[in-house]
Amino acid sequence: MGPIRQLQSFVCAQTFWPQFMIRWFQAEKGPFTIFFYCPFAKWGISIANINDMIKKPVDTINPVQQSVITLTGTLIARWCWVLSPRQYMLVVCNSVMACTGIIQLWRKHQAGLLF
Repeated sequence: MGPIRQLQSFVCAQTFWPQFMIRWFQAEKGPFTIFFYCPFAKWGISIANINDMIKKPVDTINPVQQSVITLTGTLIARWCWVLSPRQYMLVVCNSVMACTGIIQLWRKHQAGLLF
């Protein structure tokens, strides 16, 4: 039994938790799995990109970086849709990440600076 499972067992053994919290702790997509924390990290990329849309001028947009953000957002969103159990939060945050990359590339294109 690994350290995460030991922590999960310790937390679930506490008597003050309501039953619905214990079920959530033991769920296959609960807080003791990567499925719970991965979307939070991915949202950071999207939020940073939205911040760049607001504050940075178009000439500082790196088209290679934005292409990679768009491509990885699209591919990982598809992959999370196919996985079992289906990862809806990862699908949403990767789709938003891909959209922010597309918007940045569109801004660069509109300014006539793309390629």
